[in-house]
Amino acid sequence: MRAGGAAGVLDAVTAQGGSTARVLASVGLDPGDLADPDRLLDVEQVVGLFEAAARETGDDCFGLHLGMTYEFGSLGPLAYAVLNAPTVDVAIHTFARYGRTFVQGGGITVEHDGPDIRLGYALDVADFERCRQHVEGAAVVTTRVLRRLIGPDWRPRSVLFGHAEPADTTEHATLLGAPLAFRQPIAMAVVFDAAVLARPVPDADRRLLPIVERHLQELLASKDVTEAWLDDVRNAIAESLCDGAPTIRTVAKRLGASVRTLQRRLGERDRVFSSIVDDVRRDVALRYLADGKAELAEIAFLTGYSELSAFGRAFRRWTGSTPLAARKRLQASRRS
Repeated sequence: MRAGGAAGVLDAVTAQGGSTARVLASVGLDPGDLADPDRLLDVEQVVGLFEAAARETGDDCFGLHLGMTYEFGSLGPLAYAVLNAPTVDVAIHTFARYGRTFVQGGGITVEHDGPDIRLGYALDVADFERCRQHVEGAAVVTTRVLRRLIGPDWRPRSVLFGHAEPADTTEHATLLGAPLAFRQPIAMAVVFDAAVLARPVPDADRRLLPIVERHLQELLASKDVTEAWLDDVRNAIAESLCDGAPTIRTVAKRLGASVRTLQRRLGERDRVFSSIVDDVRRDVALRYLADGKAELAEIAFLTGYSELSAFGRAFRRWTGSTPLAARKRLQASRRS
């Protein structure tokens, strides 16, 4: 799991007067292990961190309370993509796609079960009891995200947990607002009515999706691009990146053209759609790497990849280098 996902735990321990050193030591970590938010930590260590924090603070509902104070902005570009998606359906599938960049051996799942949708959190752990605090926090964050997408009065049909039922679930019922089920075959899942998937997201501002658009406009302005129509194609591709790998059907729809028309116009200019997508992804990735503000996992997301490893392979194909090596080289060049 990415170290960035554990940062809020230590802040909460400090706020409650606990010792972060003791919490880290209990799971074999030190502050340096969390310095790079892109660093991958063992999932067992991360979930153990939550349990240790609950013991240190004496808060048996530590995960639930952390979930209530968790700021969506901590999710980086994912917050923009999910909270400003055109529909609830696109939002939750974006959530699931990007979730795989945070967790190795697990991730966010979307399952259709008749009239229900199960938005789940799967974790490859030996014992669900050891991840109780972590997944309870994830349940609260997931429910809060869904309320932002659907409406403030929305409630899940139920919330499922893999661990045993705690002695007191009063706080669970208050914060989650739904019937609870325990000892389920998944670490956590929020169950809700599939009918809401088609709803447009309230107050979604597609101008924020993605931040890439601003960078791409700067990029295009710096190039000798004389064909305005190809600029439009590139911009349409960039605007689609946060929703996954852009398809020619998606881009044609954004341009108000049929797939056949777009293919014909590209053919007249000896251009191949997949090559333009690669060019946009490469240019956007290089700009973010040079800027130095986005983490590698965020750059992978902003260029349409669901996994950091897939982004790394594509980047090596584009440039012959790894993203990390390119970032160091580009930032050194800017400083010189």
